[in-house]
Amino acid sequence: MTSIEAYVLRIRPAVDDFVKQPSKTTLAKVKQEVTGFDFSQAHIFQAQIVVPLVIKLDELKGESQELRTSLLDVVRHVVSQLYLADERGLRSILMAALLQLRDPGGVKMLPNLSEEIKLAAVLCMSEALRRSPGDVLEMFYTKEKALIIGQVLLTLVALIQQEKYRQLVIASLDCLMVLFGVQEGVLEADCVLRHQIANTIFIYLPKVVTVLFATAKADDKMGQTIKAMAVKALGRIICIMFEETDKIGGGRYDVEAFQLLFNNASNEQSGDSDLFASKRNTHEQNDERLKQLQANPRSKEWMTASMKHMTPIFAETCVLRSHDSNVVRRAYAEMCCLLLQNCGNNLQNNFLHLLESVLALSEDAEPQCAQLCQRTLSQLQQQLRYSGIFDENAELLLDTHLHRLPRILHRCDDNEQFAELLFFKGCLRNLSDDKLQLLLLVPKNLEMFVMCLLSALDLRQSRELLNEEYSLRKVVEGSSKELAAQHAQLPWRQFKYLSSKRCVDALYDIGELLGGKPALNHLIFDFCQDLIKQRSPAMNESILLLTLMVTSQQKIARSSRLQLAQLFVAQLVADEHWQLALQPDAAWRLKPDKPTSWYKDHTPGMYSAALEVRTQDCDSDDESEPLSSRVSITDAQFNVLHTCIVLDALGHCASFIGDTFDRHIFRSLHRVLLKLASSNTIVHQAATFAFVSIQRALKYAQPSHFIECSTDYITFHLNTLLKKATVDILSVVLQYSTRCNVPHLDSIFQTICEECAKSHQSDNIHSYLRVFNAFLRHILSWQSETKQDIGDIQMQVDDEEQHILNTWLNVLNKPRIEDPVDLDSAPNEEPDVNMPDEGVEEDPSTTEPPKPELPRHIAMTKEILTQTIKFLSNSQQTQQILALECLASGIPLLADYEDELLPLVHLIWQPLVEKFRQKDSLVLSRCFSLLHVLGLHAKDFILKRSLSDVVPQLREFLKAASVHSSTEKSLASTQEYKLQLKLLQNLAAFIQSLQIQGKHLHDLLSIVALYLSQTQPKEMQQLAAQVFENLFDYNGPFVYVTLLQRAHLNDYKTNVNAILCVIGLSLEAPDDVDPN
Repeated sequence: MTSIEAYVLRIRPAVDDFVKQPSKTTLAKVKQEVTGFDFSQAHIFQAQIVVPLVIKLDELKGESQELRTSLLDVVRHVVSQLYLADERGLRSILMAALLQLRDPGGVKMLPNLSEEIKLAAVLCMSEALRRSPGDVLEMFYTKEKALIIGQVLLTLVALIQQEKYRQLVIASLDCLMVLFGVQEGVLEADCVLRHQIANTIFIYLPKVVTVLFATAKADDKMGQTIKAMAVKALGRIICIMFEETDKIGGGRYDVEAFQLLFNNASNEQSGDSDLFASKRNTHEQNDERLKQLQANPRSKEWMTASMKHMTPIFAETCVLRSHDSNVVRRAYAEMCCLLLQNCGNNLQNNFLHLLESVLALSEDAEPQCAQLCQRTLSQLQQQLRYSGIFDENAELLLDTHLHRLPRILHRCDDNEQFAELLFFKGCLRNLSDDKLQLLLLVPKNLEMFVMCLLSALDLRQSRELLNEEYSLRKVVEGSSKELAAQHAQLPWRQFKYLSSKRCVDALYDIGELLGGKPALNHLIFDFCQDLIKQRSPAMNESILLLTLMVTSQQKIARSSRLQLAQLFVAQLVADEHWQLALQPDAAWRLKPDKPTSWYKDHTPGMYSAALEVRTQDCDSDDESEPLSSRVSITDAQFNVLHTCIVLDALGHCASFIGDTFDRHIFRSLHRVLLKLASSNTIVHQAATFAFVSIQRALKYAQPSHFIECSTDYITFHLNTLLKKATVDILSVVLQYSTRCNVPHLDSIFQTICEECAKSHQSDNIHSYLRVFNAFLRHILSWQSETKQDIGDIQMQVDDEEQHILNTWLNVLNKPRIEDPVDLDSAPNEEPDVNMPDEGVEEDPSTTEPPKPELPRHIAMTKEILTQTIKFLSNSQQTQQILALECLASGIPLLADYEDELLPLVHLIWQPLVEKFRQKDSLVLSRCFSLLHVLGLHAKDFILKRSLSDVVPQLREFLKAASVHSSTEKSLASTQEYKLQLKLLQNLAAFIQSLQIQGKHLHDLLSIVALYLSQTQPKEMQQLAAQVFENLFDYNGPFVYVTLLQRAHLNDYKTNVNAILCVIGLSLEAPDDVDPN
């Protein structure tokens, strides 16, 4: 069937039936026939179908809303299949759909309308506008049709503002963009039509912009789609109203415009209010204003006044750039970029707000949004017509944010800080190098910019910076890559104002961007170098900023940064950075036990002999150096932080420079090793990071290989440092050395032992003890390695002996030679060996056997232990701890030399007993470790002494500490708690090593049983149970009796039964046995 036949035989009758008798049935028949009709082949019948339906739609005002909704859908479907050829058809469809929503007077919306009919009417109007060609729209958008256009526009605005149905709001926003000719896919090249649309409906701009702004700023409950569409509509409508064309918007920033700005300032202020409606004006005044605006479309004055009134809108919509939704941020970025590209000169002061948002969004996490903004900024800087206004506003914007950044940092609001740092990051990435260089060539601007960055990098000082570890640290083993990963956290970089990782990362990115711009990095490098040389309070932050700039691993401007890195390293290895006091003077610490003397002023009179008045506390420090020359706690914190930052920078510079860093090894390695031996925890971590970084940069596989290849450098500096009594570096060299590459240290050790015996070297005792401890520890490790090597050699010797034996057996098994040997032909000479006379015998009582010479390492160990014993009685805690650790490390080395060991144990014992009477948990912990070592290697020699002098002290401590641990809950961080754990862990081994029996064993087990109570911490209960389990094989009856004494108590019953179950015993009574 052809299209004509289908229209005549099927569609036309169905339309006539519906017109005569409108109902759902007849309308359904029309919809069915229209749906399958091919309008492309019979477009001449379009009017015959649409016109009757539109006329009937206008007549069905009192009918059911459901019928009218269906009719609107049918009309929309028919319109979607054709192009409206006449402006009257477009107007008729708009009026018919509009009358379904508003009263004939157009004053207000009809009440009690369903959401379905509203949605159908909006979709019908939108489709009619879409299917109207350009010539139809040119005839429609005229002053004569402004009334109906205004009615449609106000209806859509009311629906957007009042309705809650999301689909209806979305359709209304879409229809509003179609009405303004800014919908998706519209041909923007038709500038004439866009200009005509703008001139026709520009008078409604305040209402439209206000509603769209409110929708964009509304609560997120409405959904991100509506907010994004509102932002998109707002930007496109503003763009069509203020875009630059040949007729309007042609103003430029020239001299005449600048002069005119001052001349017309007063006139603009007085005339702005006349261009906008006011609620106080009468109806006649508003009509007169409407006629005036229609007569003078979009004048330059109107644009100036409009932009002035729209400034709050642009300022408040800036918050959308930090919205959580990517869709909303992308819509806002499209709005800003669209306005900057098409309305730049007409935006006036609002150009600043939009440029700020685009710069910030150029670093957005959403790639499409960031790329759009970056392209826009690049185009704006390349276009000559925008170069002037762009440079002016960019400079003003940067200056504003530089003044704002310190306040934002001090407020410590993470969102504000992140937004501000993103703005600076966007500026540095997208503004051209020439513009930034011109800006920073001004000294005031350069100072402000750098000081703002240093304020953001402001480092926090805390008491944790002064934490120290008195014991010698163990070398952390592992690959260099793993070690570098462990120390990559950089814990000394604790910022005062920045708390979130994203803000810190943004700040690091800013430093990298500055380093990648050769036009800027030299300016900032010189400025920061001056601050460092002047010892500015911000010198730590200056070093950190240079580290971020210079040592980035990006390939941009690498040659320029390499030059700066060489200069930076030369500055870092200067002596002034490495000779700082890392501990506060004793004068700044609390001295509760320090004796003081008092001046006495006797009161004259009768009681002068009985009364005295203390007038002044005379401290022993009063006559010492002045306060200004002392190192306060704050100064020590600053020095520690400065040392860590310098080591941080040196390590990063080594990683950046690579294998050519070897030229700086002579001046830097010994300094790093010296800080690696520091007792300060954070300095040691920073030095480890620097050392590992240098090792990896020079491509050494192991630290020992690095040390071995740098032996000449280290020896030279060791000889120099010994003159200054600074030997901490030796403790590090020993840890990273093997027995093969330190024979040259023998003479140095001899010198240290001699210096340690001198009284005037008391200030350096701490360093000497650390070196002794390192040497003794690594003698143990080298000794174990040597024994293993000897074992391997012995196996080889056994193989060789077996081979020789087999050879001789083969020789003996050979057949004998038949020819006899002539013995007379043998030489007749006297033997070379002179035998003693038979009658002469030596008296063994007259000769003493010579004392065997001790191995060199044993002799050195004995000498070290002899020197160390005298420091046990020292009053300083650090020296006591180091002395005890030296003794615990050295005693096992003398285990095979009893004649040397026992005299040393005798000398050690009395000072050790005195230390057990102290209350210092740190010292007591080391004392017990030493006692355990003595029990292993001199058990019989110290058994009786231990039972009388030391064991009672241990019992008293464990008994008193059990009371504290059962009542206090938070004990995990106290030294007393740690000492309890250590004693319980090693008590069983200590008892077995000394073979303690009888009453002393019973007393110790009774004390340990106190920790089986469920009131004790769980960890202590488990350790106490392990003591009984480990001692059951040693003395089962004592263990059983001790447990039996507490088995009936409720607090002990659970643990006692568990222990008995483990050792295979039970408290249950045996079954009765039948005597028969």
